[in-house]
Amino acid sequence: MRRDGLSGEGDRMLPTLFRRLHAFSRRLIVRVLLITLWSVIAIALAKILGGVIPLGLKERIGADSVDHILSIIANSMLTVTTFSLTVMVASHQSVSSQWTPRAHQILLQDTTTHTVLATFVGAYLYALVAIIMRESQVFKGEELVILFFMTILVVLMIVVAIVRWIMHLELLGSLIETSGRIEKKSLEAYDLRCNYPTLGAHPLDEERASRLREVTSDKTGYVQQVYQDRLQDAAKEAGADIHVARPVGAFVFRGDILGWTDGGDACVESMHTNISVGSLRNYAQDPGFGLLNLTEIAQRALSPGINDPGTAVDMTGRIARVLLSNQVEPDPEIVHDRLYMPTLDRHALLRETIGAIARHGRAHPEVVLALSSTLAALSRHQDSELAAAARDLDAQIHKRIDDDVLEQVI
Repeated sequence: MRRDGLSGEGDRMLPTLFRRLHAFSRRLIVRVLLITLWSVIAIALAKILGGVIPLGLKERIGADSVDHILSIIANSMLTVTTFSLTVMVASHQSVSSQWTPRAHQILLQDTTTHTVLATFVGAYLYALVAIIMRESQVFKGEELVILFFMTILVVLMIVVAIVRWIMHLELLGSLIETSGRIEKKSLEAYDLRCNYPTLGAHPLDEERASRLREVTSDKTGYVQQVYQDRLQDAAKEAGADIHVARPVGAFVFRGDILGWTDGGDACVESMHTNISVGSLRNYAQDPGFGLLNLTEIAQRALSPGINDPGTAVDMTGRIARVLLSNQVEPDPEIVHDRLYMPTLDRHALLRETIGAIARHGRAHPEVVLALSSTLAALSRHQDSELAAAARDLDAQIHKRIDDDVLEQVI
């Protein structure tokens, strides 16, 4: 049965528009523009609300105090922003070089860093615009009182942002923080695919689908996401079915079969538009990508130059937590009745994660023990396909392990 009440975005099967807006909102430039807009609105409010200030209050708050605070903000925020950008770039380079280049995408979605940087940039622009308007004598009289309180509010925002930034820098780019984020993303995607192994569509029947009109890819890259609701709408309008040949995360070449349909050109165009193919994989519907990140961290830790089996054991534990998070037998719920898609391949998921770590760590008894324990737990999973895949992989790994290492594990 399908497990309800999951947290995360993917399990809600959000419509395409919301998914695209959510992805767009996680860009740095969006937060910078929003806070900059707020800064402009704050200055406008200071001008508009100047008339409601009681008489006599302006004598208590002089123009010099406002000018001095604005000058401090303008001078300091430019320096702080430059420093913060340097730290962000350095952490991105560190994560790519130390852990795995694929983890760079996790940092690109770091909303805390984005919000802090946006606050610094917004405060700088606020101070700059306010200084220009002060020099132009736009603000005078009671309006300076409102500008003063708006400026104090901006100062409080800066203080909060600096505190958040300091706390965030304690772990930014570290193995614990990076792998924790990857694990969270993997867990969300895996929960989605456990509840909807075919993303709410019918399981793909290639023999039946191959008799329909063939649709080839017009791009070369990874299948990043499938926007099921848009495909369903196109198929329903045409009175047809759409069969998607390649699973999310698969690499396709231009001219490869992308799927089949018995609809017209509108269905073909919808498949090209709503099956996203790009240069990089995406975490949203692809649990294999997040688990691959964790696997690559483990593999790099097991390289002769690093020789850190403890990190490999930790990554194995994180992979196990993801795969053991959903303890129910998949019972696909058909949400998109005109759409057919491949089911999540659990054998490939284990082979590309646990199996890959085993190839690099079979000479380390502690790694072999962690892998054996993980596969033993997975072999008892209620998901019969996942349990069978774990038993098969466990048997294959034991055949390749040296006898002396196996004796140390036993």
